[in-house]
Amino acid sequence: MRLLACSLALGVAVASPVHARPPTTPAPPLVPTTETDKVNAAIQAWSQGNWARVRALLEPMLVDGRKLGDPLLEEAALRYLSDATLQDPDIAPVSQEWATGYIKRLLASSPDWRPPADTHSKAFYDLYNSLREERDRASFNMCKGERAACIADLDELKVRHSALGRDHERLRKAYEQQEVEVVEKVARNRAVALVPFGVGHFYNGNKALGGVFLASELAIGAAALGLFIKRVSSCDRLNGYQPSSLVCDLQEEPGLLLRNAEQTMGILFLGTLALDIVLAQVLFRPFTTAKRVRVPRSELKGDDDARGKKPGKPPAGKPGPRSSGLRRSDILQVAPAPTFVPGGGGLGVKIRF
Repeated sequence: MRLLACSLALGVAVASPVHARPPTTPAPPLVPTTETDKVNAAIQAWSQGNWARVRALLEPMLVDGRKLGDPLLEEAALRYLSDATLQDPDIAPVSQEWATGYIKRLLASSPDWRPPADTHSKAFYDLYNSLREERDRASFNMCKGERAACIADLDELKVRHSALGRDHERLRKAYEQQEVEVVEKVARNRAVALVPFGVGHFYNGNKALGGVFLASELAIGAAALGLFIKRVSSCDRLNGYQPSSLVCDLQEEPGLLLRNAEQTMGILFLGTLALDIVLAQVLFRPFTTAKRVRVPRSELKGDDDARGKKPGKPPAGKPGPRSSGLRRSDILQVAPAPTFVPGGGGLGVKIRF
């Protein structure tokens, strides 16, 4: 018995202990971090029917109207999120409402948006079609309302147009019957103002100034001419125009005074002529008014052109006056006229201003 017990104890001591293999656990899945990775992971979960994971990945990125950086990525995320929301039985009471909000966001992004065919569930396409019809119906009703408003505005504008047409016709008749002042102007010739003896001032319409210059120039000219005739008849030059070459029948001092008076009157005459011409040029008026009359506006020539109408054939009678005109012909008229002098007659020139 002792030998058997020792053998058993030795066997137990010699035998090495056997350790069990620890159980193998699968590696935890990678958590997506970027928007693209999250959308791709959501699409993979959608293909596996894991609606809760699709919502867990996409809802934080799209809740409360949030937008993604890529519009195409956002469109795909909204499509798959709305489809997963409709098919998730855990949120059946609110799935229709939430999916409606997602699809409306897609329709708001583009009026012509349509989901790809044969990709999502029948519930998704049914909801899209109903929302599309509702949107089109609302647009149609809005167009009908706008059309009715436009028709009402058109009717109102027609009434206003008719009233304005009557007012325009009444004003046109009053305008045609209005009397206007017709002014005929004449272009004047500046060369006439170069004529001395007050002619330029008479031509300018300054008769008083012209009379003053005419009388002054005639008086000074007559005095100068008389002194010249007196000197020529009483004096003679023996040695040309050399000093002390003038010999007069008069005494020496009266002859010198006669010559000085003649020179003074000649200078005054020439100065008066120059002053007459310069002053006539300064006071020259390029235009003068020939006549002023008042006539009804309908009788004015060219009134149809002012109203934008084509002028008809000119009347056979005398044409009406214009509201204002510029006559190119000058009022200065020079014509030959008979002249009568003591002891006979002759041919002279008649100048009419």
